Amino acid sequence: MKLKLPASARIHKHETLGSVLSLSTKHSSAEIALHGATVISFVNKDPESRPLFWLSPKASGASGKAIRGGVPLCAPWFGPHPTASTAPAHGIVRTGEWELLRVEECEDESQCATFSMDLPRDTGKGWNHDARAEFVVTIGKTLKMELSIRNTGSEPFMLSEAMHNYFAVSDVRNVSVDGLDNCEYLDFSGDGKRHSHGLGPLTLSGEAAHMFYTGKPVKIVDREWAREISIRGWGAASTVVWNPWDRTASTMSDVGGEWPRFICVENANIPDVSVLLAPNTSHHMGTEIAIAAL
Repeated sequence: MKLKLPASARIHKHETLGSVLSLSTKHSSAEIALHGATVISFVNKDPESRPLFWLSPKASGASGKAIRGGVPLCAPWFGPHPTASTAPAHGIVRTGEWELLRVEECEDESQCATFSMDLPRDTGKGWNHDARAEFVVTIGKTLKMELSIRNTGSEPFMLSEAMHNYFAVSDVRNVSVDGLDNCEYLDFSGDGKRHSHGLGPLTLSGEAAHMFYTGKPVKIVDREWAREISIRGWGAASTVVWNPWDRTASTMSDVGGEWPRFICVENANIPDVSVLLAPNTSHHMGTEIAIAAL
């Protein structure tokens, strides 16, 4: 049976990203690629029409490749695979084709799209369990996303995950992240040790892959664009802040000189705080993102 969509939703073919679902409400619009169930665009019509996310001009939905930009999903592991060196980084959900189950219009004038993907065991990719993923995107005055992983097998497994938000900014060197006061973080791009951020906003002056041991709300302040981005998560025990800076970006064909145009701030359960998922149980991790004028 062909999926019936509301009049304000449609599926179309993107030149490089394959099938894309477009949503529109009174307050906002969004696009989600079925490749990786990757949110590639969200535009809040009030207070402004500037896109929330950065998307690489060279972004591709090619088989086995993650879309660079938007919100790639990382699961059922985050970062390198814990034991299989040949397994893909950041899991298998961000490069697979998801199924769109339904699009619903809600009473508060928001739209809700639900996607699913089976994760059967695949030892060739370092995955030795059975699971099912579901991803729900709700657009309205804010953007809400929730990733659910269910263990459909007979043995428990450790789950690590993230929603890898590439937020568009005027210049990563001139924005700050508020809300990380006195939080401890793992400096993954530096000495690999734990440090304390101390008081005040976080500003970046070089490559950063900081994994903070906190799930509390944070805020990106971009004075040049006169906006702030609030990020509130649930089901997540860590927050990752990442930008490759010029040296590492030069080795990435789909980033290159674009690195100043984004900052990644994401709710996550990094390997240090993995979730033990028992058979026939689910874990839900979500985030709500709001934009406000300064």
